Amino acid sequence: MKSFYSLIKIAPNALSDDNLTIGIILSNVNDYRVKFSKTKTQLVKSIVDIEGNLVDFLISEIDKKVKETNSLLQKSNNDIFGYDNLINSEYFKYLSVYSNGVLKFSNPKYIGSNVSEKDFNKLFHLFVDSKEKPKMDSSIKKIEKEFYQRVDNQLIQKVKGRVHTKITLDSSIIPATSTFEFDCIGKNGTFVGAKAMPFTQTKETLLKNVNTYISVIAQLSAKYHQELLANKFFLIADEPVKKNSPEAKYWNQIRTNENIFKVILSTESGMVADIIDRNNAQMFI
Repeated sequence: MKSFYSLIKIAPNALSDDNLTIGIILSNVNDYRVKFSKTKTQLVKSIVDIEGNLVDFLISEIDKKVKETNSLLQKSNNDIFGYDNLINSEYFKYLSVYSNGVLKFSNPKYIGSNVSEKDFNKLFHLFVDSKEKPKMDSSIKKIEKEFYQRVDNQLIQKVKGRVHTKITLDSSIIPATSTFEFDCIGKNGTFVGAKAMPFTQTKETLLKNVNTYISVIAQLSAKYHQELLANKFFLIADEPVKKNSPEAKYWNQIRTNENIFKVILSTESGMVADIIDRNNAQMFI
């Protein structure tokens, strides 16, 4: 069974063909998913020729229908007669052609056999609201939570009070950068510092963040008249789960070739605390 999606639209004026996309509904292999843009919903409520509470009612009814359908689909897994689902692609084709009210649906688009939560959020971001931040996958949330907890246990708690921890430097320290947060940084002649960066974002975002880190290190070294390569800076970053992804290749690249900082795993972050101890690094701001 192929998955498909349909865009949910509101026609601000019944006499016009114009409409505004406020959400997306996805028919997946074993369930339905729906998501609405809060920004687009508020916008359409301010320009439609009807009361805003009708828009809220329509959204509520769609949510309700999706939940009911998912509940029936789940029950049918243990039912020998199954569930004859009438909300299929043909139904949405019919709606896309004959719906002439405030609520409209686009012609369904087929996209493969199964769609993950991450890919569903990408579709929402692409077709509904590019500015609304996609919901983070629960597995990614877990990876990041465990990552930061290891860094906190093995590094931050060991050096807190001796060097700066979780400090945000502003333009008074790094003029060419608005703000930048170090997980820890200290100085005794040369710098010792670390930035924790989970590789759960896109390569483009990671590349931007790493380049900012390099720029900040260079600015600090120049400001305090330190030789750039004499410092001991670390990027705490675990290898991405998907080994052949662009993010994993970039992680391998900077771990092998970067000399401004050293890439270490979150399980190795305790070594930064040891270097801070040996160098007797201290707060400097």
